[in-house]
Amino acid sequence: MNEIKNQQIIEDEIDLIELLKKVYLEKKFILKISILAALFGVAYALFQPNEFTSSTTFIPQLSSNVKAGGSSLSGLASLAGINLGGMEGSSDFPPTLYPQVVESVPFRLELLSSSIINNSDELTLRDYILNNKGSFNLIGILKKYTIGLPSLIFGPSNNENYTNSTIYSVSKEDKNLFEILNQFFSLDVNDKEGFITMSFTDQNSSVSAQVTQIAQSLLQEKIIEYKVQSSKELLDFTTRQYNEKKFTFEKLQDTRAVFVDKNINISSSLYQNKLSRIESELSIAQTVVQQLASQVEQAKLQVNKDTPVFTTIKPVTIPFKRSAPERSLIVLIFGFLGLVLSCGYVLVKEQAMEIFKSIKS
Repeated sequence: MNEIKNQQIIEDEIDLIELLKKVYLEKKFILKISILAALFGVAYALFQPNEFTSSTTFIPQLSSNVKAGGSSLSGLASLAGINLGGMEGSSDFPPTLYPQVVESVPFRLELLSSSIINNSDELTLRDYILNNKGSFNLIGILKKYTIGLPSLIFGPSNNENYTNSTIYSVSKEDKNLFEILNQFFSLDVNDKEGFITMSFTDQNSSVSAQVTQIAQSLLQEKIIEYKVQSSKELLDFTTRQYNEKKFTFEKLQDTRAVFVDKNINISSSLYQNKLSRIESELSIAQTVVQQLASQVEQAKLQVNKDTPVFTTIKPVTIPFKRSAPERSLIVLIFGFLGLVLSCGYVLVKEQAMEIFKSIKS
């Protein structure tokens, strides 16, 4: 048994030595192919445009869940059909949901519609991407004709661009632009530390900084809009109620003044009864107006409390150092691929020729 194992080990060593001999004998061919592949890598790397990445880091301040107005606001909100669950409990919009906001159709459409400055010309990000999407990109071409081959053959769905306040339908052009944004725009959430990092990569360093700044502002606006929606609805409802009751109170004041002026020298019981009823209604209206005025102020305070504050740790700056391509790495990868392919060819050349001859015969 031991003799069989030793013989097998010797045969494996002989096979390995034979393989190394083949590689050694063809070392000039392997060297030529490796150098040729490296030169091709140099040419490819030189044709790749410089890319610059601009980033920003900020921390959202979570609310302290403090009630404003307590039961009085809750009761008024229930009358208006407004859910104040966030005001009574947690109204935080967790940072883990921020990527969902960034990936939403409304956010992307607004980002594409934003204005940027490129070479002293003002244009939308949509137009900028469409004007520059023809840049040579080998990875993009490979992806287009591999993963994206079915869509090239059968064509994407032909949806018309339709939108209203709640329904969005994205056009083919928008879908392509969204895919481009996915390649160059990123949002990372650090769950442990609680900070958000946003970045955008482009061939123009100034454009990368502008888009990053616009995206940061747009995201913060969306978060504020989501967080204060309920409290703003309550503020609007309370303000409308206050204005209506104030108008009623002022009309009662005018009614009392007119009634007193018309009956200035009259002191009958009927006059006193009517005056008493008017003053009673006036007193009730005044109390309601005062309460509503207090609730309006409480609702304003709640809006301020619900409005999140964002602390910027790393502001947006125009990058001066390119982030891509890594030209030396590209050359090394191409050279390594040339080495592997040439060695593989040398090792299987004889077997492949024998198979070809047997098939031909």
